[in-house]
Amino acid sequence: MAKLVLTAENFAFGPIGKLLTIAGLLKKQGHELVFAGYGTSLQLARNFFDEVHEIDTDDPKSNILLEAIISKADMLVSSMDLQSIIVAKRLGKLTVYIDCLFWFWESIPEPLFYIDLYIREHSINDKKNNTNVLVYGKKIKNLYSVGPIIPQVKSSKRKNQAIISYGGGEATHWYKAGRDTNYPYVMTEILNKYVDWKEFDRVIITTSEHILNDLSFKYPNTLFEFTTCSSHSGYLKEMSQSEILLTTAGLVTTQEAFQAKTPVIYLPPSNNSHYLLLDELREQGYAMASVHLSDFMPKLKLRGIPEEQSIPRVMHQLRKLEQSPKIQAAIGTRINELVQKRHKWVPISVRNNRRFLDSLGGNGAEFTAKKIKEILVSNGFS
Repeated sequence: MAKLVLTAENFAFGPIGKLLTIAGLLKKQGHELVFAGYGTSLQLARNFFDEVHEIDTDDPKSNILLEAIISKADMLVSSMDLQSIIVAKRLGKLTVYIDCLFWFWESIPEPLFYIDLYIREHSINDKKNNTNVLVYGKKIKNLYSVGPIIPQVKSSKRKNQAIISYGGGEATHWYKAGRDTNYPYVMTEILNKYVDWKEFDRVIITTSEHILNDLSFKYPNTLFEFTTCSSHSGYLKEMSQSEILLTTAGLVTTQEAFQAKTPVIYLPPSNNSHYLLLDELREQGYAMASVHLSDFMPKLKLRGIPEEQSIPRVMHQLRKLEQSPKIQAAIGTRINELVQKRHKWVPISVRNNRRFLDSLGGNGAEFTAKKIKEILVSNGFS
């Protein structure tokens, strides 16, 4: 058996969700699994791995510690954490990269061209996916395309509850809640003030732990229950049992809801990738129930714009939202209408969403775990 270090983008639900799904299969193969990460990823990984290290992989000051951890491993498996790939390659380790946003990138970093396995997941914008395959298909060695990397969600009896997800809520080296954006706080105020929740027994709000602590202090006497759900599997259980999910347009959250047949209302985007994905979902007919910033402000053209420019543009519109009671009221009224009249859109939406998910192909997690095993065996590991 081999010793594997696993990493994921620090402040997002999606990459760590993919990683945990694959890690579950690698654990069944008998490998020793070590996690190194920070923020939301660490929050969701804490109780799963044989060994866990709290380390900000985005911070160059952490490179010495990261090198020490990876140097003791046989392979690095990274879910969209580039820096750990760079370190592992420098140390001569086997490297695997999981990319669930292949469609999103305008360019692929050169350090990813020469790794042992590059997994790109089929997702919402296949036209863009195919363009990137044409551009980078010959440059990236060992590039494989797979179906959705999502866990099998057990069918559950629905409870009279709603669940609200803000994803990771922030990305520290790009934008931080309470400093660059107040999205989780403003959106919670909107949902509390304008949405009638009385028909639900329970309304769960989930995001990063420290934001939840702030929200629970600010809203002590509401129906809202602020929780991390303890783990990603805990979140999946609550989501699959909920009558409805209200969420920012994160890819993994979307895929998991589609698989669980949980109806989705998309909240206004909180960052550039959410903005672009909600555009795509609407264009392709998979966001029948959605509220977008572009419904109330000029539409942003973010395609082809570098992150250092596109993120501030979204943050600028979010500040306008924060400062406009009129826009807040309009957003809240629209969300309330979608919640109260969901019987009108839920059946066809759930059916279309599941059909789309099935069209993307088989279980990408199983294929990825199998390829990792093949690489390990070919390099002398059992």
